[in-house]
Amino acid sequence: MVLVLAVCSIALMAEKPAKPLRTQDGPILPRRELLEIVGAAQKTLLADFYWLQAIQQVGRANTATEYRDVYFYADLATDLDAKFRYVYEWGAITTPFNLGREQWVNVDLSSQLLIKGLTAFPDDRRFLFQLAYNKMTYDGDHAAAADLLMRMSTFPDTPRYLAQLATRLYAQAGNFDTGLQMAEMLRDGAEDDESRAFYEHRIKEILRERVLTQIDGAIKAYEQARGERPKKVSVLVGAGYLKQMPVDPLEGQFFIDRKGRARSTSGLYRLEMYDQAKKDELKEDLAAGGIQLEDGEELP
Repeated sequence: MVLVLAVCSIALMAEKPAKPLRTQDGPILPRRELLEIVGAAQKTLLADFYWLQAIQQVGRANTATEYRDVYFYADLATDLDAKFRYVYEWGAITTPFNLGREQWVNVDLSSQLLIKGLTAFPDDRRFLFQLAYNKMTYDGDHAAAADLLMRMSTFPDTPRYLAQLATRLYAQAGNFDTGLQMAEMLRDGAEDDESRAFYEHRIKEILRERVLTQIDGAIKAYEQARGERPKKVSVLVGAGYLKQMPVDPLEGQFFIDRKGRARSTSGLYRLEMYDQAKKDELKEDLAAGGIQLEDGEELP
């Protein structure tokens, strides 16, 4: 029986990949309950078969819907063999599809596979990091991404940058109290002076970002009420949108850039994620405002 199943499977998989029968919801696949009964003794072989079907689906996929179908094969394969670790990761990475201009779809299915994989492998660092990436990059859920990175940072031999990135994401999500609590915890538990100094500085950066966010809110309220953008932070104080001139914990001076965002001379970047395009745009904004970076100075 095993030999017959193996030969039939090889024969089927040796055929040129063809488009599978499908409905509008996905490919037509056998019911899991039927496979559990009929193929109970050969579940791992069946899991291998649907894993190969997932690979073939990627080979013929050209549209968002066709990449979406990869999820269903990977999901069935991992139902049949919950310890088939690589299928979770591979399916999660290949399922998302870019419609153009960084408009991604199928991301929810990618995250579902990773969450399912974490049920079987609770401390899998690659699953946790990929899920954090999904939350941060695709969903814009920076707080959820930070939670996952902080969880990873407790593992032995974890790179220090994960905890540093988590505190930055908490600030970007507006979770200043959580970010401060985490930064203080990391500072107090630091084993060397360099790490302790980093987190001491990060605490002040989070406090500064909280003030910058308050200034942003005052700028928006001023603009909505008066139909024009304030030129200086002092204008917001004079008009009553800020109770007093804000103080930078890092001893800088607050100003408003040409796009109406609050910044400080103590650090021209905000505590948020920057890609290269955003860095270049910020440099142009600062140059237009007469602010130049020092030689060799780079935005983080």
